[in-house]
Amino acid sequence: MFHRITLGRAMIESMITVAIREQAEKRGITTAYQLQVATGAPPSMAAKWFRNDMQSIGVKTLDRLCTVLKCKPNDLLKYEPDASE
Repeated sequence: MFHRITLGRAMIESMITVAIREQAEKRGITTAYQLQVATGAPPSMAAKWFRNDMQSIGVKTLDRLCTVLKCKPNDLLKYEPDASE
């Protein structure tokens, strides 16, 4: 999933992909509700995480997800450089 970020008039396409759902499923968490229960997050936030629908993430949130999913930050966030660069 690529994200588009608007800065002033410029449109920037982020090369960072989010893989929370994939990591959750590796740990047997197959629904947003299960992710909510495991992390203690509000339902709407857990649903966004499970859909990999994120614009930003705080360090505390990243730490909580890594703890629950027994993974490292680079398992949840992937950098894929632009092929044209």
